[in-house]
Amino acid sequence: MVEFIDQIIHGDCLEVMGRLPNECIDMIFTDPPYGHGNHNGDWNARLNAHRGIENKPIANDDQESMRRVVSGMLERAARLLKHDCCCCCCCCCCGGGGPRPTFAWLAQRMDENGLQFFHSVIWDKGNPGLGWRYRRQHEMIMVAHRTGGRLRWADDNVTQRNVICAAAPRERVHPNEKPLELVQRFIALHTLPGDTVLDPFAGSSTTAIACAKLGRRFICIEKDAQYVAVGKRRLEEFAAQGNLFKPGAQNTMEAGETAYNSASTQPEQLSLDGVL
Repeated sequence: MVEFIDQIIHGDCLEVMGRLPNECIDMIFTDPPYGHGNHNGDWNARLNAHRGIENKPIANDDQESMRRVVSGMLERAARLLKHDCCCCCCCCCCGGGGPRPTFAWLAQRMDENGLQFFHSVIWDKGNPGLGWRYRRQHEMIMVAHRTGGRLRWADDNVTQRNVICAAAPRERVHPNEKPLELVQRFIALHTLPGDTVLDPFAGSSTTAIACAKLGRRFICIEKDAQYVAVGKRRLEEFAAQGNLFKPGAQNTMEAGETAYNSASTQPEQLSLDGVL
């Protein structure tokens, strides 16, 4: 187990997860393929071409492959997660290019075979993305835990709205990169310093950076060697700033603090000031 801790691992997540011991993970936070076939001749590819950005299709991003690999990941997750744990899995609000209810399939899949669905959280990106008729302004984070266990929650005095506003990164090193502050928020809510977080679809390893900043251990798995190198470079850059691997780092939300202003009716806007 020790050889996996605080590592960005180049490999297939199904194979690597098979080498991890039972009940060794406190939390999974991951952003798997959505099954859209993005950046492969679609509107995203045409927009990137207009901007002079190289297009690179995402592995396992067709519907059949996505369901196979995500289902396999969740099957292994049920073995690896501790009794009281959290599994957060990002997904789209629709099927992409059509009305396929990917979010509904994922929620159902996270409520069987050793996992119990808990909640869906909306990530409001602020600006609508590409789309036809209904343009997508939000994505979803599905939350589950092990069957028979409890959802791991760092502080029972802390609450969190289920609509979170955070702008997508302007300067991305991965086409589907999530905001660092969004990932930090979920990790802070569901873990304590020293806990181990697994990301089976690490991409550019935003999860690794969030964990390191918060004093959590991480195991990141990424199939694409290019993004493994990108993730390692990002970690090195953050380390050079003196921000990583602080022993005894405290949770980012103090006891008694809520993650939003209960008097407000507006969706929460993430900020690193005082909360993250």
